[in-house]
Amino acid sequence: MPANSRRLQPAEGKELPVSILSITAWEEMLWTAMETVPEQAFPPCIKGIVSRGEGADEAGEAKGRYRTAAILAAFLGQTGYSREEAKRIWSGAAAVEEQIFDKWFLKMNCPGCRAMKRQSKGYPDLGVADIGLCRPDESCPKFASPVEYACGIGGKEGGEEKEAGSLLRIKTQYRVRAFDWSTGREGEIELNQKEKEALQALLEEKSGQKDKVIVYTRTKVRGRLRPKFFLRDWEGPRRQMLSDIL
Repeated sequence: MPANSRRLQPAEGKELPVSILSITAWEEMLWTAMETVPEQAFPPCIKGIVSRGEGADEAGEAKGRYRTAAILAAFLGQTGYSREEAKRIWSGAAAVEEQIFDKWFLKMNCPGCRAMKRQSKGYPDLGVADIGLCRPDESCPKFASPVEYACGIGGKEGGEEKEAGSLLRIKTQYRVRAFDWSTGREGEIELNQKEKEALQALLEEKSGQKDKVIVYTRTKVRGRLRPKFFLRDWEGPRRQMLSDIL
C-alpha cells in the first residue's frame, strides 16, 4: 500500500461498520539478483542462521527455528541461488519441515531490517528481536534489508538496481478503500484473492438489502490476523450509507 495511506487494522474481534468505496488490484513483485551472491557476502544475521546459532543462544535458536528458516529461504530466493543449491544451504541450517522452504523460496520477500528487529510472538511473524539474531557490523547501517546488504544495492538509483536483478510477479493482492462509520474517516484494507471474492459476494448480497451494513473485523487464520466481512442489520435511526449514494 502507499506509504501515506491509512490502514484499517482493528484489534482482533473489534467490529467496524464500513462502506466499500473501491477495490483495486496490485501486483506484488519479488526482486531477485542476476548473479549468485557468495556466502561470505551475507549479512551477520544470515550468517548467524546458516551457522545454526551464531547470534543466538541454544534456547533462542530452538525458539525461533521456524522464523529463521523462513527468513533464510526467502533470502536465498532473492540472492540468485538455484533451488537445488538453496535447498542444500537451507537444509544444513534449518530444523523444520520442508514445506517452510517451499512456501518462502521465490514466493515471499525477505523481511527488511526494521521488520526483523520487531518483537514477535512466533511464526509467521518474522520479527526476531527476542532471539538476539541482529548483531550489526559497520556496513549494516547502509542497508535496509539483508538482501540489500548481500547484493550491495542499498542507496543506489532504481536503474542500477534494475540492472543488478529482475522482478518476478509472485501474487496479486487487492486494496479496498473503505469508509469507517465509527470514526468518519476513510482507510485501506489489503485482501488476497479469496478474501476479495468473498467480499464481492457479500456486496452482491447486500445490493438488495438496503437495511444491512457491512461489518469489517479481523480474525486469526494460521496465526495471522486476516480481514473478515459480514452483514448486519443497521441498528438505530436509518442513515443513508455512502455506498448507497455511490
